[in-house]
Amino acid sequence: MTKKLMIFGFGQRGSIYASYAAAYPEQFELVAIIENDCERIEKARKLYPAVSIFTDYNEAIHAKIPADLVAVATQDNQHKEHAIAMMRAGYDLLLEKPIANTEEECLAIYRASKKFNRKVIVCHVLRYTPFYSAIKRTIESGALGEVITIQASENVGYFHQAHSYVRGPWRNSKESSPMILAKCCHDMDILRYLMDEKCESVNSYGSLFYFNESHAPEGHAKYCSECKYEDCIYKAQTLYTTEGKDWCANYFTTREHTKENIIEDLRHTQYDRCVYACDNDVVDHQVTIARFSKGKTAAHTMTAFSREIYRDIKIYGTKAELYGVMENNLIEVRPFGGEIYHVPVDTSRATLGGHCGGDFFMMQNVYKAINGERAEGITYLDVSMESHLMSFAAERSRLRNGKSEKIQNGDNV
Repeated sequence: MTKKLMIFGFGQRGSIYASYAAAYPEQFELVAIIENDCERIEKARKLYPAVSIFTDYNEAIHAKIPADLVAVATQDNQHKEHAIAMMRAGYDLLLEKPIANTEEECLAIYRASKKFNRKVIVCHVLRYTPFYSAIKRTIESGALGEVITIQASENVGYFHQAHSYVRGPWRNSKESSPMILAKCCHDMDILRYLMDEKCESVNSYGSLFYFNESHAPEGHAKYCSECKYEDCIYKAQTLYTTEGKDWCANYFTTREHTKENIIEDLRHTQYDRCVYACDNDVVDHQVTIARFSKGKTAAHTMTAFSREIYRDIKIYGTKAELYGVMENNLIEVRPFGGEIYHVPVDTSRATLGGHCGGDFFMMQNVYKAINGERAEGITYLDVSMESHLMSFAAERSRLRNGKSEKIQNGDNV
């Protein structure tokens, strides 16, 4: 049965959900888009001329647009206002992660979902990747025995760190959220998902070690466009014009990505700034250790200092260990006393979106869930709250030099 979908926020994420609806009209009918940015509105009108577009969400609510699901894909700091308003109006939600930037705002959304009796699915897209889905099925098959401990790492990539977390929107925890939430709430969710037990406590260490004035070369300029260090690996004019990295230029130009256009539009923007002289305060490395309800453990490392962007994982069970790299779709099972074998990972069916197929398969499973069918990996707000509370506790622990922090139940905070 086709479901009616409203998109609230037509940025990168909202555009993906709209494109899925357009590609699979037997699943979703796109009925409305809420957006107040002029360029995005123009883009939406060109792509979806028959769809109602509202610049004020109150107007959409007043119009009583019939929708089975509202995808809230606005800025993180707007989630509380927008999610609660839509739930109050009677809509179920597909809510982008993070749920919100602060623990208090997350809990306000959670309590509103209870008050208004609305369903909220959170976009933890990694759950739906063929990679993590295959790992979950391997665990459930019993091939690893009982899982005892997990080690995982998120290797952010030196250029991605510079773009998003030194120069970009998530550079300052006061303006956005701590790195452990903005970047790693996916990973906290995956640890909780694979361990399949409640997390009781976390300890965390980390800091902003490198991207600060103390590591700036002598005589550096405020802007890369004016700096004498042409061979700096963080030179903005080089990074943003390198093939495979020019997607980052979308943050400061809407023109065709020619080298000339990028360099011209980059000049004196926040993305032209020296990485050692920005107003960033989020960490560039962090290690978090989690203890689960039966005494099992997990450790997660986030680091800016990797050549490429990738996640890897090791799972240690009583019968075998598993090693995997998401970006390579590599899963290797190493049985105790048996032959090593690989678990196949098929991403060929993912026709749109990113996150190694996660966007595509999430939308597919969201459709199944709201039709009452069996859906793999679906995470409603109550479970997603756990991973967010893990993240907030980890940040408190980090700020307290690794002091153990207990994880509260969402209903009791």
